[in-house]
Amino acid sequence: MSDTAYVPPKVWTWNQDRNENRFSNINRPIAGPTHEKELSVGKHPFQLYSLATPNGVKVTVMLEELLELGHKDAEYDAWLINIGEGDQFGSGFV
Repeated sequence: MSDTAYVPPKVWTWNQDRNENRFSNINRPIAGPTHEKELSVGKHPFQLYSLATPNGVKVTVMLEELLELGHKDAEYDAWLINIGEGDQFGSGFV
C-alpha cells in the first residue's frame, strides 16, 4: 500500500482524452442525449428497456411475479439497451 494519501483536486477538470478503460469516455460532466434515437414500443402496457443489469433484473423479476400472481395488467415488452454501444444516451432513453 502506498504511503501517499490521495488528495482530490479543488477544481475537477474533465480530461476528455483519457482512455483508462472501455467506459471512461462515456461518463461526461454534461447531461442530455448524444444522438437522436426513438425507442421501440410494443403492444403491452409496460415497456422495459434494460441490458439485464442488476436493476433491470429487479424490474423483470417484479413484473414476472405479478404475472405469476395473475395480474394480467403487468404484461410487458422487453427491449435491449446496450450500454457498450451508448444506447442509454439516445434521445428516447434520456
